Amino acid sequence: MKETGFNTRVIPFGKMRAEDLMEKDIPYYPPDAIGLTLATAMISWKCGAIPIVDEQKQIIGIVTEFDLLDALMRGEDLEKVKASEIMAQEAKFVKQETMAEEIIKIMETLHLIHIPVVDSEGQLVGLIERSDILLAYLESRLTPSPP
Repeated sequence: MKETGFNTRVIPFGKMRAEDLMEKDIPYYPPDAIGLTLATAMISWKCGAIPIVDEQKQIIGIVTEFDLLDALMRGEDLEKVKASEIMAQEAKFVKQETMAEEIIKIMETLHLIHIPVVDSEGQLVGLIERSDILLAYLESRLTPSPP
């Protein structure tokens, strides 16, 4: 679930990396997860995307609210459709050390709302939403810098 409030660790926005921006406690599912499970997770976790991972926790896709709504509009039953049938299969992701400015460029260029974060071994470690970046910016501006 999303954390709220301001960060006590002050990092200038221009020096923030993905690991500073990401939500670490996020849901993720295997490709055989059903749409209803994904929709329920999105509502209960208050997130708009669910990374789909393999047994090694490597990203193989992502399911967004739009993917679920699109499935409904095509007449698919969310109790039967699997993540593998509706996910974006070439999910974009960034590494933990990717700088905030680069993440913004990627998200802007590709029109992304969410982007998964992986570690040096390619395993899912978090998710960044556009609002996470804005919150981090506000925290960096509103939290007094140490003397």
